[in-house]
Amino acid sequence: MGGHQSRHLTKAGPGYSSSNCRQIVTLLYPDALTHTYCVPPIQFNRVPYVRDIVPGTGHAALVLNPPSGAAPVHIVLTPSQQPPAAFSPSQYSLLTQESQPQAVPGHVQESDLRDDFAQNHVMVNLQELGNSRHEAMFILSQLSFGNYLNQHAYAAAAAQLPRPSDLDTQQTKYSDGEADFVLIHRQHGILIGELKSVGMSQAFAQNPQPPADADVAKRVTKAVKQLDKSETVVRHLVSDVAPGMTVRKTLLLPYQSSAQLKRVLDNNPKLKKAACRSLGAANTVEAVQLCCCSDQLSQPASYWHVTPSVLSQLSTWWQHRMACTVDTLLTDDKYLDIVARFVGPATTVSVPCYNGVRVEVRTAGQAVAELGRRLALLILTLQQLDLLNRDPQLVFLTGPPGTG
Repeated sequence: MGGHQSRHLTKAGPGYSSSNCRQIVTLLYPDALTHTYCVPPIQFNRVPYVRDIVPGTGHAALVLNPPSGAAPVHIVLTPSQQPPAAFSPSQYSLLTQESQPQAVPGHVQESDLRDDFAQNHVMVNLQELGNSRHEAMFILSQLSFGNYLNQHAYAAAAAQLPRPSDLDTQQTKYSDGEADFVLIHRQHGILIGELKSVGMSQAFAQNPQPPADADVAKRVTKAVKQLDKSETVVRHLVSDVAPGMTVRKTLLLPYQSSAQLKRVLDNNPKLKKAACRSLGAANTVEAVQLCCCSDQLSQPASYWHVTPSVLSQLSTWWQHRMACTVDTLLTDDKYLDIVARFVGPATTVSVPCYNGVRVEVRTAGQAVAELGRRLALLILTLQQLDLLNRDPQLVFLTGPPGTG
C-alpha cells in the first residue's frame, strides 16, 4: 500500500472503535492473520549529524560526524532547493547562519550506533524466521510506551482504555519506558525481548575475543530489570482484551555465546535467580535455552545472510521459548484488537529523523516514501567537495567501454 493512502488511514475519525481499528489494520496489513510483519518494516538508524556550512560553497549542510572521528560527509541543501518537508522555516534559518557547527536535536552517541546495528541484526533474523516458518505475527521494534494510544484524535476514547501511565508511581515512570522488541503472535501470545549489544566491538575485531564476564553480568542484570518492567506494562495494556494472556520474555544477546551466558549466570547466584525467575526457567541450562545468543544468529559481518543452519538454530530457540504452547485465549478478533492497539491509528509508530522531527512509518509503502525523501538530499564526501573546489575545475574520467 502506498505511503499517501496509509497516512490518510492513520488520520481516521476521533472515535476509537475496535471493529473500525481492526478494519484499518487489515487494510494496512492485508495478511495479518497469516504472515509476519515488522513495524517499522525496516530499521531507521540514528545518524550523528551536525549543522554546518560546506567549506568554500556557502551552502547549508548536514554534516555526518561519526563519533569514531571518521571523515564527515556533507549533505548539501542548495539555495535552489526547497527546505525538506520535515524542516520548519525557523529550523531552515538556523541552517543558513554562518555559525559554529550545531548538534542536531537528540545527540547521537557511539552506543546508539551499536544498538541500532544490533537492533537491525536481530530484526532481520526474526523476520527470516517468521517468513520461513510462515508464522502469523507482528515484530515491533523499539516500542516506546509513551507513544501508545497517544494520538490526539483518539484521546477521549483512549482515556477509557488501559494506559502505561496508569502504572506510574513516584518511584517508577512506566510510561517513559521502551521495549526493544515486542512480538505479538496469533497462536503463542506475546514475547518481550530485551536487546544488549555487549560484545559487539570484540565480535568485529581481527581476532575476536568474548566480552568480559563482569561486563556481561552488568548488562544482563539491567536487561532482566527492564524485561520485568516491560512485562508489567504489556500485561496491563492487554488486560481488557485478553486477561491472562500468555506473555513471555527473552534476552537477545547477538554478540555473546550461550556458553558464556551460562558461565556468567552460574558465577553470579543473585543474577541467576533473577534471570530464572524472569524467564520462567527452572535452572541455568533452561534459562540459556530461552535466550537468543550469537549461536542462534547470523554472522555480524553478514547479518543479512541468514543461512539454513542459522534458521535451524533459531527454530530450536523458538520452539523452546514460544512454540511450546498455544494461547487458547486468543481469537482472530482479539489478536487484531491487540495489534491495532500497538500499531493502529491511535498509536504513534515513529522512526528517528535527522532533525528531531517525528516521522511515522508503519508500512513498507511509507518506508519507501521516507527513504526516497532522505535520498533526495545531495550527499557529497569531503573528497568530492575538494574536487569541486579545486582549480582548475577540469576533470577527466576514464572507464571501460560501455560505461558512458
